[in-house]
Amino acid sequence: MMSPLAPLLLAFRPFIDPLPIGNSSAWVALFIPLVILVSVAYKTIKLRDLRELPRKSAILALQIFIFMGAAAAGLWVLTLFA
Repeated sequence: MMSPLAPLLLAFRPFIDPLPIGNSSAWVALFIPLVILVSVAYKTIKLRDLRELPRKSAILALQIFIFMGAAAAGLWVLTLFA
């Protein structure tokens, strides 16, 4: 017996028909706390002395923001000229 969700799951083609995110861009604001929490969690595991945690995790979060922005800008330029 087939599940009632099977036709919906079979019809989903992620790269051809992506799921809509709505008209609001408020979900992008969740990127900031996500990056901060990931950098704090990563540095908590890696550091021997937790007194360095705020500075090191801030540096890592800043690096993530910069490189994600550069990647987004690069992909945006690629879509303009491709």
